[in-house]
Amino acid sequence: MTASPAVWNVPCALGETVMTVDVAVLGGGAAGLTAAQVAVTRGQTVILIERDRLGGECLFTGCVPSKTLLSLARRVHTARSAEALGLAVLGPPSWAAVQAALGRTIGAFQEADSPHAVQASGVRVVNGEARFVAPRTLELQCQGHTHQIVAGEIVLATGSHPVVPPIEGLTDLPYLTTETLFDLPEAPAHLLILGGGPVGCEMAQAFVRLGSDVTLIQSAAQLLPRDEPEAARHLLQVLRADGVTVHLNAQVQRLRGEADGIKADLDSGGTVTASHVLLATGKRPNVENLGLERIGAAYDEHGLTVDAQMRSTTVPYLSGAGDVVGGPMFTHGATERGTLAGLGATGQAGRLLARARAPGAQVERIPWVTFTSPEIAHWGLTEADAVQKYGRRVIVVDYDYRHLDRAITEGEAGFVKLIALQGRLGTPLGLRVVGAQVVGGPAGELAQLLSMPGRLGIHPLKLALLPAPYPTYAEAVRQTYLGLFTQGRAFGVRRPGRR
Repeated sequence: MTASPAVWNVPCALGETVMTVDVAVLGGGAAGLTAAQVAVTRGQTVILIERDRLGGECLFTGCVPSKTLLSLARRVHTARSAEALGLAVLGPPSWAAVQAALGRTIGAFQEADSPHAVQASGVRVVNGEARFVAPRTLELQCQGHTHQIVAGEIVLATGSHPVVPPIEGLTDLPYLTTETLFDLPEAPAHLLILGGGPVGCEMAQAFVRLGSDVTLIQSAAQLLPRDEPEAARHLLQVLRADGVTVHLNAQVQRLRGEADGIKADLDSGGTVTASHVLLATGKRPNVENLGLERIGAAYDEHGLTVDAQMRSTTVPYLSGAGDVVGGPMFTHGATERGTLAGLGATGQAGRLLARARAPGAQVERIPWVTFTSPEIAHWGLTEADAVQKYGRRVIVVDYDYRHLDRAITEGEAGFVKLIALQGRLGTPLGLRVVGAQVVGGPAGELAQLLSMPGRLGIHPLKLALLPAPYPTYAEAVRQTYLGLFTQGRAFGVRRPGRR
């Protein structure tokens, strides 16, 4: 990418060998930045220690570059689709131009997270590595110097790293992860992607639309295993129509480098030859080599062990935030967890605020989105999970975009699926929505609206009766909710839940 990385032109210059602060934050990604800002605005002296670049994964290797790449790929796809209108698009897009666009977008976000901007808010920023050497005490290696930081409260926000699966021959090859993908000097001729979750599906569509051959290997029976099966089937059809070769229920048994590329031997007996291999097999919290054993902090491969307010269950002055505490690893989850950790580090009043905020900040209660075309968004329980948990109480409303005027005008296929629990004796009393799935249109925005009654504790009838402007995709929300209470061609169709 053409944009320069975040340059650390803030000298270490701590002066004293031992520095005492109210709050020390380890990690300058979304979670750490949020925790530090919350603590400093509540009157604490705060030091933020980051070993790499402020902004973290989301800014440099996650959300920002990946969604920019998807946007660029969507433009290319739209231009090529315009041939039906008599327009012609010739030649592949320039990878140099793509990288320049990625760099410009990162640069637009970068200033707000720069060391100078963060220090201007009152947070002391240091580029270095720290580890626990005693209770409330960190040893900091900074620009060739060793310091000790003594803090009343410490927030661990050290993020995560890509999982490298145990595939024979993998570590002998120059494989890619999202940490290296966006710095490729040229577009891959044939990209082999291992993993069919959101990252794997997004990158498969982006690169195939930008001109690469793409093969995606998914070990599970469906793409996006956490979403509804019909959403996964819809996306599978789209990816294959785009030109992605998708193998489900498949495993790579062996990788080997040969003169014509990287050979992947599949458990089915087939072989794929690719120029590059991308690992999209998940992430693991960064909890190793931090000295957590020295202070008795409980952790495992799933991350630091914390309570609902992000406080360590074994160390009273330690909090965790972001990917390091495990669970769903989203930027919106990192900022919410960072807020809780920052509040918890500011005394009893802050911990009371964190306790009050914690129920609404549960990452599992926030919708998630896969930013392919079409978008795939989900909130809450799937139909199968709801039936397993609640049995015959489950009702489902299915709404097809073929009844949505805005979708008809734009030629957009998709659907909404709402999961609810019946009211008492079949009446609206006690009726509750527990999940939703959206495919197509602005699915992420619609999932947010669909989740509001369940997350805010309001009755679904209020959303069903709330008018939406015409013609918008928001009408799909109202018409789906109306299907809970009435029947009609334009409304969602209600049915019993099934496994």
